[in-house]
Amino acid sequence: MTSLPLSDEPTTPGSDGTPPSSDWLQVNIDRGSLIALLLLNTFLTIITLGIYRFWGRTKVRQRLWSAVTLRGDRLTYTGTGKELFVGFLVALVVLLPFMGIVVLLNSLIPPTAFLQHLAMQVAIGLGAGLLGLMALYFARRYLLTRTQWRGIHGGQDQVLGPYMAVHLKAYIPSLLTGGLIQPWADAKTYNYRQSISWFGTARFGAAAKPDALWHIWIPAWLLLVVGYATMIALTLPLTEWTEAAQTAQAAGLAPPPRPDINLPGIFACFGAVVVGLGLWFAYTVRRTVVFLGATWLDDMRLDLPVGWRQVVHVPIMAFVFSVVSYLVIIGAAGVVGTIFGKSLNIAAFVVVLTFVMLALINILSVGWVQVEMLRIIGLHLRLHNVGILDDILNRGQPAPTRGEGLADAIGDIGIGG
Repeated sequence: MTSLPLSDEPTTPGSDGTPPSSDWLQVNIDRGSLIALLLLNTFLTIITLGIYRFWGRTKVRQRLWSAVTLRGDRLTYTGTGKELFVGFLVALVVLLPFMGIVVLLNSLIPPTAFLQHLAMQVAIGLGAGLLGLMALYFARRYLLTRTQWRGIHGGQDQVLGPYMAVHLKAYIPSLLTGGLIQPWADAKTYNYRQSISWFGTARFGAAAKPDALWHIWIPAWLLLVVGYATMIALTLPLTEWTEAAQTAQAAGLAPPPRPDINLPGIFACFGAVVVGLGLWFAYTVRRTVVFLGATWLDDMRLDLPVGWRQVVHVPIMAFVFSVVSYLVIIGAAGVVGTIFGKSLNIAAFVVVLTFVMLALINILSVGWVQVEMLRIIGLHLRLHNVGILDDILNRGQPAPTRGEGLADAIGDIGIGG
């Protein structure tokens, strides 16, 4: 359990005799039981061909929300698996025709029409991006309305058009610069999302700035861009040779000589990408700390005085765990294939491998990253002027009746597995 007084006032009883513990935030998570739940959810999701994941995600969110106690009352997640499942089915009604049209148009383009295929891929990417923004809008609104404290729930203004416009104005410049100015885009969109969010009769706000993020983002961006670009350049001759060899073989001709491969250069590029991914993990963690510390709820300000040394273990352990896990999986798969050979039951092997991969992803993202960040927030977060929470009332605004269907159909916001 972690707890911290939520103001800078002395922790002495008030004039009404209220004990200081009523102003404490507590986070109490049993990581072992949560991981057991994640493993069970993964197993049930596989044997139900993915259907159970809506109910599994709900159970995990209920566990995470209830682990947080504010002024003696727990947070409550009131969403249901049925709401998520129905929302997913409704989203499919929209997405399936869209996907069918994409497949049809692709089939009508001649294989040799490179520019047409490129234009098609750009159009698909833009369409997917717009759908992704819509998915985030509806998923976020659903999560806020299903979060309660003392019977009061959160919410989000119904401003889908402005929401899309603000995000496009931020993400398009970032896209045009190859992601170089992503911290600026993240700060701009975060501040806007808080401005349209509320809890009961109180409204959120934020003044997050990217200043404290550039020193992490720029090295990560450079390593990833340079690493990937150089790796593609080094492997391009081999790709072209492979295509030429296949063409020659089909024509009954001798293949061209195989080009030399710069293996040291490829390994160096791979190392740069690995380090860049590690810094990207660090950026996401630091962004959470900086942005949360620049947020307020009416007159109550949030402050998260966390230094780098308090959070650096989160991205490092996540990165090390993911790399080691994937290497172990690849090695184990190779050993199993060598031992059993042709007698290996491919279907059973794929099911087991899928279970292991999904379980590792859930344990890493939820059991480690989300839980550890929640623990750090519970340990260090301070709320100034916390007494305004006692004056917040419910708005009485109706909540959506379906879950984050579009987000489930094309991805999700990653909270609760």
